[in-house]
Amino acid sequence: MSTKECEVSSMNESSTDGTAEMADSLRIVSLLPSITEVLSSLGVANQLVGITHECDYPKEALEGAQVVTVSDISPHTMTQAQIHESVCGSLVNGHSLYGINKQVLQEIQPDLIFTQSLCDVCAVSYPVVLETCAKVLAEDAPKIISLEPNNLEDVLKTFLVAGRELGLEARATKVVDELRRKCEIIRDVVKQHSDPNKKPTVVFLEWHDPLFTGGHWIADMMEIAGCDYSMCKSGNRSAPIEDKDFIEMDPDVILVGPCGFSRERALNDTLKMYHTRPWWKDMRAVKNGNVYALDGNSYYARPGPRLLQGCGLIARCVHGEAVGEALGEDLAPSPGMQRITVDMYDTAE
Repeated sequence: MSTKECEVSSMNESSTDGTAEMADSLRIVSLLPSITEVLSSLGVANQLVGITHECDYPKEALEGAQVVTVSDISPHTMTQAQIHESVCGSLVNGHSLYGINKQVLQEIQPDLIFTQSLCDVCAVSYPVVLETCAKVLAEDAPKIISLEPNNLEDVLKTFLVAGRELGLEARATKVVDELRRKCEIIRDVVKQHSDPNKKPTVVFLEWHDPLFTGGHWIADMMEIAGCDYSMCKSGNRSAPIEDKDFIEMDPDVILVGPCGFSRERALNDTLKMYHTRPWWKDMRAVKNGNVYALDGNSYYARPGPRLLQGCGLIARCVHGEAVGEALGEDLAPSPGMQRITVDMYDTAE
């Protein structure tokens, strides 16, 4: 595809023409739930004319926007093993897990499309976006902006990139400054309630079956929350981990936030671990009731503004309710976590 057919910009590039229309005159499509949240934080939720089938927050972004994506994956009816098998099969065969409703895209005629090329498991693949735009919107091609954060600092940069493209640089800078300020609040509260020389060892499971570590920005979040996290370095992708390696780590705390799943789903799937993996019951964290089911969908899988609350929740789980009370529900929302004690496993089928 030529640049005449579709103008493309990424977070590593400057705007191609150095200018941006004011946001209130733009028709915007978001092809990732995290981008929907980023754009909403910049005050342009009402300019969204297209969103994904997975976009569920914030409420104002869903009003008036049409769903432009489809998927063959049904996470609510499939086990984690089934989802993993389906994903691997599609990627091996070169098939995209998601598609774009061409008719809807043509009807809404967007000026800007925000997407990503970081992970084909999370959203419509970048080549599919380009190809679809070229075919459906060739005569009046929208500008495509690809946001590709690998770590927490990159996530913050996506706000600035979006702000630049929307002509809202000052507003984006203010949002980022506030996020940084609140991250420092979490860091300071943790220091007040813990010994920096004895950081608890923590593991973060992004997937149960097979076991996957938390990658990308998770390591940065752990650092802010005062944890000893060695599963993955900042910016590295999530990776599978063998049972024997997990057992050898035997961490103080186990956090479970499966990608795309709610706290309830994380809880249910973790309870099953007691029976599907016999060694699970022998882990120190399990015996001591230091396993926590987290809302991975809201606070960890989406590189957007709510990673802030994800940091607060980690701090609350690892360092206790004194930290949770000091942070408050704004920074460490209790509905996002569930402690799993030994007696709860007896109820699992």
